[in-house]
Amino acid sequence: MPILKRGLSGGIVLNDEIKQNAEIDEDEQKVLDPLELTDRDIAIFRLAHEHRYIVYSQIREGFWKERSVSAKAPNKRVQRLVRSGFLSRGYSEMKNLNCYMVTEKSLSIMKERGLDSGLKLYEPTPRFDRSIDHDLKLLNLRLVFRDCGLDCWRSERILRESEHLKRIPDGVLNVGGNKVAIEFENGPLSKSIARYQEMFAYYNQHEAYALFFLIVDGNVKDWLIRVMEYDPQRVWITTYKEMMRKRENAVFENKAASFTLHEIL
Repeated sequence: MPILKRGLSGGIVLNDEIKQNAEIDEDEQKVLDPLELTDRDIAIFRLAHEHRYIVYSQIREGFWKERSVSAKAPNKRVQRLVRSGFLSRGYSEMKNLNCYMVTEKSLSIMKERGLDSGLKLYEPTPRFDRSIDHDLKLLNLRLVFRDCGLDCWRSERILRESEHLKRIPDGVLNVGGNKVAIEFENGPLSKSIARYQEMFAYYNQHEAYALFFLIVDGNVKDWLIRVMEYDPQRVWITTYKEMMRKRENAVFENKAASFTLHEIL
């Protein structure tokens, strides 16, 4: 595993998120030269496309790790992508921040390169942000796995289009040809006990997945480990905070053992 740089914070919105949005608005009237897309731009498009939207803090920390928090290069680049028609902005009243989405223009570029994942353009509804807390934390987790060298991820949006399964996980990692189902539970006991047991039973029996990772944000990890019935060879549980803080050294547990992410994969 590679040595990791510190990146995403445990929170969804960084303290300077609103400031960055304001800086973008202040520069709206600047005249821009023709924009030449970079590989980094395309990678941003793909992530936004596969997860429906992305926020500025995720763009900055996911694609400009070498820059300081105050650096303006990411902000200026996002502004140019918006002004050039490659990204659109939607506003989340729930989180008081802008969300960036791909446009027909950027989607056509991805299609030309075979990078559109077979997905149609996402068209936001008035309540597109109803599950924004879960959505952004899940994308944070994907970026952490990416920094651990685990970048072969299929998002829930892709899975719903391509898989015809009874249950669609939040994401699937492909590690050396083995599929790892990822489920993220946002908040304490978001399901009934019966529904949790149904979820565990499904992944216990589904032969398509070599492992099942359950990541929870809340104080239910120990309870789930103790109460649920599952195969400890297949099921591993950790917390969102553990993943964000320790990354490849995050400890995953079950009723039989505990190992770091690095040791498991």
